[in-house]
Amino acid sequence: MKFKKYQDIMPSNRTNFTMIYYYAARTLTQIEIILKKAYGTTLPDRPKRRLERMRHKMEQMVARYKQCEIDLKKEHQKIKKLKEKD
Repeated sequence: MKFKKYQDIMPSNRTNFTMIYYYAARTLTQIEIILKKAYGTTLPDRPKRRLERMRHKMEQMVARYKQCEIDLKKEHQKIKKLKEKD
């Protein structure tokens, strides 16, 4: 599997972040189920830790996205107030 470089990914407005997060979470759960079937009911520590790290990074990404949304709204309100004063 080869990923694109971060700089090569162009912005897109075809999807929203919530939809992408839930799709990635479902895919991660499906991978976990496939691995459990392959290894038995309990996963070895290494794949289990990697799945947990991936889940944690996804949650961090969502938290950062939400913070950016809040900051953008504040900035937009600030600009709106400045325009109203003029």
